[in-house]
Amino acid sequence: MPRLAIVCAALLLWGPAAGAQPARPIGDERLDALAQRYFTQSWQLDPIDATDDGVHDGDARLGSFTADGYRARIELARSTLAALREIDPGTMGAEAADDAQILTSHLQSTLLDLADLETWKHRPAAYASAASESVYQLIALDFAPLPDRMRSIVAREREIPAMLEAARTNVTTVDETTAELARADIAGTLDFFTNVLPPALTPVRDASLKAAFAESNAAAIAALRAYASALEAGPFAHPSGTFAIGDARFAEELRLQELEPISLATYESVGESALAKTKADFIATAKAIDPAKSPEEVAASLRATHPTADALLAKAKNDLQSLRAFVIAHKIVTLPPDDDVTVAPTPEFARQTTFASMSAPGPLETKATRAYYYVTPVEAGWSDERKEQHLSFFNDAAFPIVSAHEVMPGHYVNFALDRHEKLSLIRKLLPSPSFAEGWAHYDEQMMVDEGWGNGDPHVRLAQLQLALQRECRYLVGLREHTQNMSVAAGAEFFEKNAFLAAEPARREALRGTQDPLYGYYTLGKLELLKLRADDAKIEGSHFSLEAFHDRLLAHGDPPIAIARKIVLGADDDGKLL
Repeated sequence: MPRLAIVCAALLLWGPAAGAQPARPIGDERLDALAQRYFTQSWQLDPIDATDDGVHDGDARLGSFTADGYRARIELARSTLAALREIDPGTMGAEAADDAQILTSHLQSTLLDLADLETWKHRPAAYASAASESVYQLIALDFAPLPDRMRSIVAREREIPAMLEAARTNVTTVDETTAELARADIAGTLDFFTNVLPPALTPVRDASLKAAFAESNAAAIAALRAYASALEAGPFAHPSGTFAIGDARFAEELRLQELEPISLATYESVGESALAKTKADFIATAKAIDPAKSPEEVAASLRATHPTADALLAKAKNDLQSLRAFVIAHKIVTLPPDDDVTVAPTPEFARQTTFASMSAPGPLETKATRAYYYVTPVEAGWSDERKEQHLSFFNDAAFPIVSAHEVMPGHYVNFALDRHEKLSLIRKLLPSPSFAEGWAHYDEQMMVDEGWGNGDPHVRLAQLQLALQRECRYLVGLREHTQNMSVAAGAEFFEKNAFLAAEPARREALRGTQDPLYGYYTLGKLELLKLRADDAKIEGSHFSLEAFHDRLLAHGDPPIAIARKIVLGADDDGKLL
């Protein structure tokens, strides 16, 4: 008898009388109140985060970036953690107890970042990113009339000089690699304020508002230039230290992310096995397509078949319709009744950094609630060579795989389902990266395994190359931070194992220096594949992929250690990998 039938039978025999409501544990109410208090105070300290979450009371503020401001964040995390420990876990329901774990992990991660690693003293690009993000989010979502959002932009821009002055005081030492990346990030931020932001606000006709923006924007640009000069004369002139966080802190960050300890030896071994299998499959698939060419040449040949510039958005729409029909026909997951995403050209202010992306409103957003799948179009002024390079990304084999990741049944479906669930504030605001990105990356393989592409090896090759890239991230992140792998060696690893060209390979290796756990795509995918296999073993002939996915996605994006308990219950062996 399958587990679901047993549960239903138990409810029929022992469930409460019709209309009765079970008493809500007092521990749940205390946790909810604590979480509300914590997030409210966090939004006061970090209004940029509040805007991202869909809370707009602080849209005209940046928050405090002084040393006292960071000490306030540290104290809030510590006091909330102490208050959380005073709530008896025995007074909570099962879901609230899981939420308490998620909040505890978040608070401990915050303390590791701000109090132990003190990244705010060693990551100068974070301040430039805060400046651009604080303004970008106000033009990206149409939650208020543009003139109102422009007033908030002006107010935030007026605070940028003070924020960067605090940054100059905060930043002490910077290692050479982080300095290199910071130079590029600050240059990109300057370009955003100089060339991207002003055109985005041209529709506003209010002369006084335009004059105020011209003044605040000029001051922000001047402050950014002064900040860059101060860094060059100060910590950049004498770089010191290392970006590597070391074994102990890597293991601790991994434990906090996954809610279970994973030894670095196990972590590496699992990654090596995954990469070896995917690489072997990639080479075999490439040889099946054309045995006379190298795997790199076969992969490159995929890029030749792509839509024209004029047909790019239509191709995206058609692919989403086909993916949706496939999900329904193959019983992949039960879609919400209002699954509706708008395909649109990437806004001009966001085109420099993305080919295709999912833009969903914050979890608490009540006004700008539409989700967009953005596709970056070809620019008329580009050379023919650049146009071809751009369109090759959207080749017929790979573009639907990207759309499966971003939209159907990936990030968008996950987002749409979450909007229908009665999730706690903790579940809404603290998603697990290995669940969220793991689910989307898992979908790439799962859809092809279930028949997307009708067995076309070109489609499988595109999926495998995306997997190789993520598996290299997994291992390079570990080795850069715990085994003294250099950026050059990391780039070479991407070239040899993910078949990337030199420049994108180096970008990937540089990214790992700032994000040790950027292997969460692969980690989450592997954890989900094991969870699915464990569920199928328990269910036997009653196993349903659709039912598995429905149970998995019905509780937000918790760490997969929690998802295992939800899906498997008492049958869980507790092993993530």
